[in-house]
Amino acid sequence: MPDIDKGFTIYWITEDTSKVLEDCFELSSFDWYGGPERLRQAWPIQKLRLANFANVLQQDQSGAIVEPYWLNSAGGYIFVNDKVPLFINQNRLLGSINKVCFSAKIAKPYPPRNKVVLHYTVVSDINAREAHMHAVKHFLGRPSGHPNYRIVERPIWSTWARYKRDIDDSLLLEFANEIVDHGYPDGQFEIDDHWEECYGSLTFNLSRFGDINNTVAKIKSMNFTVTLWTHPFVNIDCVKYREIGRRYGYFVKNSEGSDLTSWWNSRRNEAHHLDFTKAEVRSWFTERLRSIQEKHGIDSFKFDAGESSWVPQVPILNGDVDTLPNALSVDYVKTCAAFGDLIEVRSGWKTQYLPVFVRMLDKHSVWGVSNGLYTLITTLLQMNINGYTLVLPDMVGGNGYGGRPTAELFVRWLQANTFMPSIQFSYVPWDFDHQELNFDVKAICKRFVDLHQMIAPYIKQQMRNSIEKGHPVNPPIWWVSPNDANALKEDTEFLLGEDVLVAPVIKSRASSRTVYLPKGRWVDGNNGTIYEGPYLIEDYKAPIEILPYFIREGSEAFRLLRGTL
Repeated sequence: MPDIDKGFTIYWITEDTSKVLEDCFELSSFDWYGGPERLRQAWPIQKLRLANFANVLQQDQSGAIVEPYWLNSAGGYIFVNDKVPLFINQNRLLGSINKVCFSAKIAKPYPPRNKVVLHYTVVSDINAREAHMHAVKHFLGRPSGHPNYRIVERPIWSTWARYKRDIDDSLLLEFANEIVDHGYPDGQFEIDDHWEECYGSLTFNLSRFGDINNTVAKIKSMNFTVTLWTHPFVNIDCVKYREIGRRYGYFVKNSEGSDLTSWWNSRRNEAHHLDFTKAEVRSWFTERLRSIQEKHGIDSFKFDAGESSWVPQVPILNGDVDTLPNALSVDYVKTCAAFGDLIEVRSGWKTQYLPVFVRMLDKHSVWGVSNGLYTLITTLLQMNINGYTLVLPDMVGGNGYGGRPTAELFVRWLQANTFMPSIQFSYVPWDFDHQELNFDVKAICKRFVDLHQMIAPYIKQQMRNSIEKGHPVNPPIWWVSPNDANALKEDTEFLLGEDVLVAPVIKSRASSRTVYLPKGRWVDGNNGTIYEGPYLIEDYKAPIEILPYFIREGSEAFRLLRGTL
């Protein structure tokens, strides 16, 4: 195999399909970045534990983005070829602590193959930034376009977290009117789960949405765009569409001939999954969604799921066997992307080039590393360094699965979200009106929504920069100082472009935090104080109404935000 500039390629092969090929690398000498999206997202990732992790898109532990990319702080990286039946062990056993091991083996969830191949590239560059740009050029790619700027400038308003499945015509109108009455930007109105007659029908339940055309028209008259949540499943009680799917072979089957599977809206083995590796399935799905748009005035869709682990295992799919089962997810996401620049998807494998928002998986309404507010930042960084730079953060305050967010958590979450590409609300600032608080949730939140709108032109500029150069939209702070040991370890700060540094408060009841500023002249966004980095602010005062953020002096972002200083 030919070597790559600044690196070399390793290629192991055996026709004995019972063999396991494995190479291991020490992690202890450097900080590491990249790897799969995880529920408890680490950053840097050298302390992440992976046990026989199959590098396929999977719902378990939020593995919706799985690029086989390990980048280190010294300017080296490892990229495993996408045709390897890859399993990853990292910090798994006592003998493998501080190691990552890449294994090739023919085992579930990969289909049978006639050979085992372990093929990867190792590159050494001058620092982490240059190494990452090398990976962008040779492996990761860059987006071919950007989402609609409307959903950058204005919030997305979803019914999901606030109402869950308890929605109907009157509730949709009530929610839209609340948003307008409270003086918030219109943005995109998202009708989430439980609008269908049955899961997979792609038709409205008329007992709850008997006047849906008028409902949609009224919401659009308030200047919202309107989107629908959708998915790749057909439940068995959706008899008409189940019969069509079975008659024409539209559902994924496993090697034993079963087309039954399960997902979060079905009981065990009471659902089917559409086989997007078949052109006729892609057409059927697309035509039915286009029909909804034409019939009801729907502007676009929120596409859920997409991970191949939802299908019957081990699936029989079309396409190059060496790219299965991940190719199913690719074909699904590409089908979704054809619906334009207002959509969102949540899964990614070799699809960094698509010009759409990729959303984080559902976050819990908690502080900390257990899929809470802390991971909003670490997931943002993980996605950007894997080449998914058009990140849609999860809903402000999380999804409320274990209870609604507190007012404090809600405000701190919105602050952390302010300098990310878009804001999604479901819980809303006026949800806390009945509580006796010593701070004004509505006033604070409105200020940060306004601040996001002010910085939106700079966010758009960073999206264009990502398209043209492949730079992250929200890089880690080491991006502007790649040899700075403190910056390389920082996990609670992030950048917008190269000119805005954000250091959210992510601990309950905290009213101050330590802030590290890398090299450059940084202007405090709250009081105009100028700092010459590198500089450590050990006790930055940040009561509930304050988000610590800093702007590079003289930058375009500085010009946009000068009036707030």
